[in-house]
Amino acid sequence: MDPKDYRWQATVWYRTDRNGEVAVVHYLEELADLQDYVERGPHWDTITTIEVRRIRHVDNATLTVEQAECI
Repeated sequence: MDPKDYRWQATVWYRTDRNGEVAVVHYLEELADLQDYVERGPHWDTITTIEVRRIRHVDNATLTVEQAECI
């Protein structure tokens, strides 16, 4: 599947001795799937940051909270 076919992109940064921080990107349809990737390793205590971004907007990429209340 193309990354554009997923709803979420999660980037997990891991601390390493050799390379400083290493970023691993996961593409997700459901946010709950992120837990499975984190649990599979590397060890979660090596995680420094997790960033989650919405990458596929179904209805409107510029929708605001206020606009969504009217839907």
